[in-house]
Amino acid sequence: MKPTGFYKLTQNYFDIIKQIGGTYRDNKERPIYCCMHDKKCADIYWAIPTSDISHRASEQLERIKRLCVLPERDIRSCYYHLGHTNRPAIFRISSVLPVTDKYISSEYTSQGIHLELRNNKAGIAHRSARNPCREPEVNSVSLTRALPARRVVTRR
Repeated sequence: MKPTGFYKLTQNYFDIIKQIGGTYRDNKERPIYCCMHDKKCADIYWAIPTSDISHRASEQLERIKRLCVLPERDIRSCYYHLGHTNRPAIFRISSVLPVTDKYISSEYTSQGIHLELRNNKAGIAHRSARNPCREPEVNSVSLTRALPARRVVTRR
């Protein structure tokens, strides 16, 4: 795995979560965004699950949009980020996952090409996953086109 890439998790990963009493509902092989290495354990990456926007009820989408535009000091403003994978997507930052190479089934591809973020200028996924309450940053993430930048600043 490499940071900035999108991947699919193995079924074994979800089974382990269930075995230890957790829940994670993903039976559609949604991509996860590998945003960074763990600073203390080199084998662990932190990954952000993504979800397709197209099937969302309008009430759900409106709620997520409201959260994304809350005042900068409100921690709820960094739960989600609206962006793109190979289609409009929700980056579910509040659901960040620890992952190792062992639990990656494959690269997530679009038209046969491994999907990666391009031109990621300290993007929202990196800043929010690392410490959503600490570092003010203008966030811009792009794949095939630039996404609208949004500031995420929260307090402890």
